[in-house]
Amino acid sequence: MNDEPVSFDVNITEFDFEILPLKIDADLLRKDQKLRERAITLFYENHLESLGGEVKTEIEGDFVRVFWWPGSTKNVDEAVEFAVDLLSKGAVGHAEPLLESLHSLYPDRQDILFNYGMMLCDQGRLEEAVQLLSRLTNLNPENANAWNALGIAYLRNGRPDDARQALQKSNEADPDNGYALRNLGGLLANDNPSEALPYLKRAAGILTDDQQTQYGYALCLLQTGQPRKADDVFKKAMEIAPHSEIAEQARIQRTKIAQETLRANAPDGIRMDAVMYCLSALEKFDKIGQQKAMAVTTEIAMLGRGGLDINNPEKKYTLKSLKGDFSGLQLVSYMYVGLKSIDPNRDVGIDLEKEYNTALGLFKR
Repeated sequence: MNDEPVSFDVNITEFDFEILPLKIDADLLRKDQKLRERAITLFYENHLESLGGEVKTEIEGDFVRVFWWPGSTKNVDEAVEFAVDLLSKGAVGHAEPLLESLHSLYPDRQDILFNYGMMLCDQGRLEEAVQLLSRLTNLNPENANAWNALGIAYLRNGRPDDARQALQKSNEADPDNGYALRNLGGLLANDNPSEALPYLKRAAGILTDDQQTQYGYALCLLQTGQPRKADDVFKKAMEIAPHSEIAEQARIQRTKIAQETLRANAPDGIRMDAVMYCLSALEKFDKIGQQKAMAVTTEIAMLGRGGLDINNPEKKYTLKSLKGDFSGLQLVSYMYVGLKSIDPNRDVGIDLEKEYNTALGLFKR
């Protein structure tokens, strides 16, 4: 082991007290300087002493200076894990000086190169990240995760050709690395969706619960002229995390697919089944009154967040606010009528304007 200690400075005024294992009132810590200094020094002393070796801390102005002499290689392993744990908690400012000091003492440690390089990449310090991750791939050319991380750093740094080479090497080193497959497919999809599709398909089969992967695969299916398959995968992506931003984007794509398919089945430019559904809604809503009509409309809108199959004539949906069994197109038509009754200029998200206006003319007669 090195005689030189792992040493780093911690800014007392910028310390994130949320990472302390014992929750002490943050306002109290900010008011009491001695208590604040003691809490921070104990945090590092306790963690590093538990790893092994010797620890020393000093207070110098607004900084706590930490010195740690690890007793074995295992202690260094655990110190890297400690830094990774800090990163997972979002405490980048506390993990960075530790990783930087570890790297200066152990420049060829692969776990340090990987985690420090990834952290720098996430911070946007891309040239530094590329330098560290390139060193890692030189030390271990068979490390698929290292090539994948280097590919991401190149991509973020505006070097797509280098990114492609790195991601292809990651795939060669480990053909079952789902994240490398996803990243390579995503890069290829920008210029050639057909070339990207097999990579994204395989990634989706491996990372079945990764929403970003499923969404990327669905988008590529759509770009290669396979809307029905894309719709199924978009639906799967939505189910993984229904309230995420990706789910919202998948919902928008499903609406576009449904609308295009709807028009494809209406060669004369108007869907008469939708006309009749709109007419039925106008009649029902007139009968039950505006308040109940809004309850029906709201329930359909909430149900529609999960996606309604408007191209399947099967009546497989039910409502609490309205008796009966309904098809997807029927419910969308009812929702369209309900929302248009509130605001005729509102964008409902699907275009049934021709059908609605035709039904409205029939209703007024």
